[in-house]
Amino acid sequence: MDKKARSKPMSEIVKRLLEYGEFEVNIFGDDTILNKTVDEWPDCDSLLSWHSEGFPIKKAALYAAERKPFLINDLSKQHLLLDRRKVYGILKEAGIPVPNHIIISRDADGKDPGGLIEKEDYIEFEGMTIHKPFVEKPASGEDHNIYIYYPAHMGGGVKKLYRKINNKSADYEWNHPGTIRRNGSYIYEEFLTTGGTDVKVYTVGTRYAHAEARKSPVVDGKVVRTREGKEVRFPVLLSPQEKEIARMITFAFGQKVCGFDLLRSGNGRSYVCDVNGWSFVKSSHKYYDDAAGILRGMILAAIAPHRLSANIPRLPHLRAQQMADTNIEDHLRLSSSFDDLIPQAAYQDADGQGEDDKYQWEELRCVLAIVRHGDRTPKQKMKMKVSQAPFLELYERHKDKKGKEAKLKSPKQLQELLDITRDLLHEMSVYSSDDGMGGGVDEKGYETRGSEVMVSECNEVREKFQILINVLEAGGHFAGINRKVQLKPLSWSLPSGNEDSERKVEEVLLILKHGGVLTHAGRRQSEDLGKYFRTAMYPSKYDNGLLRLHSTYRHDLKIYSSDEGRVQASAAAFTKGLLDLEGSSLTPILASLVKKEAGMLDACDKAADDIQRAKLALYEPMTKDEDIKSAAFTRPPVASPRPSHPRSPVPPVITGNYGADNPFYTSKEAPPRAKGDIQGLPPSPLKLLYKLVSDLQDLMDQLYQKCKAEGCMTRGNAVYSSLSQDPSAWVFEPNKPCCGERPLLLYDRWRKLSRSFYNRTRDSFDISKVPDIYDSVKYDAIHNQHLDLKLEELYETARALAVGVVPNEYGVLPEEKLRIGSQISSLLLGKLLADLGNTREESRATANMFFNPRKRDGAGGLFDAELGAYGFEDHPMNLPNIYSKWTKDDAGSEEDNDGENQETDSSLHRLCPSYAVNINSPMRHVRTRVYFTSESHIHALVNVLRYCHSGLDDAQPLVCESGLNILTNTPELDYLSHIVFRMYENQQVPFNDPKRFRVEILFSPGAAYNPFEVMPLRRDHTLPVQPRVELHQANGTTLSELERLVTRFSTPRKLQAPGINCLPVNGSSSVGTSASTSLPTAFQYGGLRKPSPRDDKPNALLTE
Repeated sequence: MDKKARSKPMSEIVKRLLEYGEFEVNIFGDDTILNKTVDEWPDCDSLLSWHSEGFPIKKAALYAAERKPFLINDLSKQHLLLDRRKVYGILKEAGIPVPNHIIISRDADGKDPGGLIEKEDYIEFEGMTIHKPFVEKPASGEDHNIYIYYPAHMGGGVKKLYRKINNKSADYEWNHPGTIRRNGSYIYEEFLTTGGTDVKVYTVGTRYAHAEARKSPVVDGKVVRTREGKEVRFPVLLSPQEKEIARMITFAFGQKVCGFDLLRSGNGRSYVCDVNGWSFVKSSHKYYDDAAGILRGMILAAIAPHRLSANIPRLPHLRAQQMADTNIEDHLRLSSSFDDLIPQAAYQDADGQGEDDKYQWEELRCVLAIVRHGDRTPKQKMKMKVSQAPFLELYERHKDKKGKEAKLKSPKQLQELLDITRDLLHEMSVYSSDDGMGGGVDEKGYETRGSEVMVSECNEVREKFQILINVLEAGGHFAGINRKVQLKPLSWSLPSGNEDSERKVEEVLLILKHGGVLTHAGRRQSEDLGKYFRTAMYPSKYDNGLLRLHSTYRHDLKIYSSDEGRVQASAAAFTKGLLDLEGSSLTPILASLVKKEAGMLDACDKAADDIQRAKLALYEPMTKDEDIKSAAFTRPPVASPRPSHPRSPVPPVITGNYGADNPFYTSKEAPPRAKGDIQGLPPSPLKLLYKLVSDLQDLMDQLYQKCKAEGCMTRGNAVYSSLSQDPSAWVFEPNKPCCGERPLLLYDRWRKLSRSFYNRTRDSFDISKVPDIYDSVKYDAIHNQHLDLKLEELYETARALAVGVVPNEYGVLPEEKLRIGSQISSLLLGKLLADLGNTREESRATANMFFNPRKRDGAGGLFDAELGAYGFEDHPMNLPNIYSKWTKDDAGSEEDNDGENQETDSSLHRLCPSYAVNINSPMRHVRTRVYFTSESHIHALVNVLRYCHSGLDDAQPLVCESGLNILTNTPELDYLSHIVFRMYENQQVPFNDPKRFRVEILFSPGAAYNPFEVMPLRRDHTLPVQPRVELHQANGTTLSELERLVTRFSTPRKLQAPGINCLPVNGSSSVGTSASTSLPTAFQYGGLRKPSPRDDKPNALLTE
């Protein structure tokens, strides 16, 4: 059709074919194609024909059968591309990897096929299950309305993709019910994380493939365009396996000129998710030259092979670029440093003078950040025994296979529980008219009314039912909210006389866990931190230097998160700010760009025994009465055994005394206590503990009176979700608790803390509740000051105690801190060292490529045949079967080996040097890894950095003296506290010199401000994050010294070979974005070489 035949790409290629002087080109035109019979169509020797909207494919196939011209694309197979089901079938038959998928066909009667099962978070058909997130594609290849369904724990909802409209290509609907479409036939495939990037591959012949990367529409749906209005795409290199995939596709579909979509999954494998018909690259003159040359060669090989031996002059376009092409190696050598990212030391000072010469040749090569999650609601738990029939029936419906418990997490299950609780509460009588709370405090400040003694059992059940309802109703919907209910059987009925009868559960323990959700302030903090990273951590002479680097595929970015919802949401919000993504919902970002690494970033029960001993050593001096020389405290709870990831290897025991000279002391007995005060412990801690009890009772009295006056059932009307709504959507409501909390929940939160912290009967304290009390009072000081609660004294008391308790729970003595820190963070430390080491190896590889001159054979230059040897006869590559190692057993989720799977760079998008325009150093990357985790990992990592030099006689501390003072005087590691490693490379220093790589260590305690002293300017409850300070000695440490000090505390990881396997090595001539291998036939810049005898074999494809 004219629209395609006269398009700019086709016109450019036709113009180049005509310049050879060997062809006449006849464009049939719409009138001929549509209105004239096949007999009236002109004759031709070679037919270039492809399907497009309105094109009569059967009519063209009839013409080809009658006239028998040489076909570039097989017309008889083009109809297969119109049905995605047939495309996937052909791909699987050819052994080409495709995502795991299910095909649901409704062509016959429009009804669901038998056996289709749809659940909330997965669908199942014929024994195969696809879990959300999954992709729903219409069977018709012409229908581009593709949906992505997200699971409830990611926020739920659906992303709707469509053909580009202006600058949009997708919309996210957070309130979509999540049910699949049933108005046609669809393919359902697993959603593969690709780092927010799609790869489009264009083939011309079977030995040429050009790849371009673009921003994926699944992230925020915004189309990035050039000044000319074209979508921004950048040419990238293909791996040998991907080149073989391209060759196999041209054979499987009989389409020498075609395009297909490639998904580079985070597991290091590439999958084909779509195959298109006739496709050309837009706006690339070099591609037009190459495509014209290849088409010319294919046509002549079929109809005039004698012309191939003629000495064809270079095209005018190629002659004009000859000088630039021949000097490309020198150009790359001179452009090997980043012009986008230069170290801060290279900037001139205020007087216009540059810094020391030794830093002016440095470039930023790696940024690693370990970040605590953002501001959250307090974590809470409620337990109650229930024996009502509806609860028992609910347990029976959802119990696990062993019958030990029933976990209720899905929206449907939680809705069942909510309905049951509402019905039971409705059946009960209402609260007594004179006391809606059923509790109070006496004149001494101790709780009386509201306790188990004063409240009747019936009223307590009602109250807990109401709390359960309040929690389940919070947020307006269940998607993305951290709520989990467990039902555990407590007692069973005795079996009847019948031997076959089974015992029935008579009572279950209902455990409700809620809270710990990222707040609107936490989301804003995380986004703001991402924006600040973008501008401050990547020094650049350009505005938005990081965005330029990232958009040109020279930024190797990966974001990791632990398993907790608030941590994942913080990571997604940070990524949104870092990459300047649009949209209010974090769900698509979370699914596309954040990788879960539970084993590495979740603390679980790592170092549980050592932490237990540290708490025992800490709690006794805190509760000791100097007058009677005794201590009263509740022993810290021992972590219950549960499945966890294997602990890291314990470093070998070094004999010697206790203390800093023996950091690897591993005895189960606590080492002797050092005399003197415990660091951070306040004076007279026992007095502070009793004052804390009094302050808690004062707050309880305030909350009781407020609930009684205003009603415990009232709640604000505004519902906010940090996953699906922008922070600006949060609405402040006077006299209402923040974040959807009801007064009854607020009262219950503090009542439980008060009861668990101090046992009045025994006159003992549970010191482990001090951090929870401080966490809760700081939350209320930030979010609920408008309720006129008197919190300042309680805050100061709790803070003074928490500053002494929290850091020392990770070890009291330095050797304990080091031992506990290494056990918690060993996997993470190993990953950080591997990140730095992999960057060094990549730098070594690229430096050898650009700086080491190599001998050239003949007249060929470095990038001769950069597109590969694209001969006219086709032979498979000498590669292992690309699908053989991708067995079904290997295709599991990325979480199957959490924390143990080695990172791969095979999915890294590398620019093609010969196609990248106005970009220096196309083969060099800045590696960024951001790890979001919890407070325990930040404490652990800080302690390892402080004391990692212990036990080494010749080692200097990694942290400078001023840095040690900062860490010592840092009262807390608050939300979004973080540690950053930045590595620079000095290219003027030899590789074997340790000074080539310099590492900076930066630290921020996060939003560690007193909320009564620092009021947010916007009054939106968002405390700012404190600026980073330097911890490293002088100008930084060398990478080799960092490895020497830290490696012994880490779990080693194998370094990855640089993913540059398609670059020239030792004189190899196959480079670049396209071809697979060098074969004897090659199309060089000067023309076509005569085919060797091996290539005289007939091409079976051309005769089909």
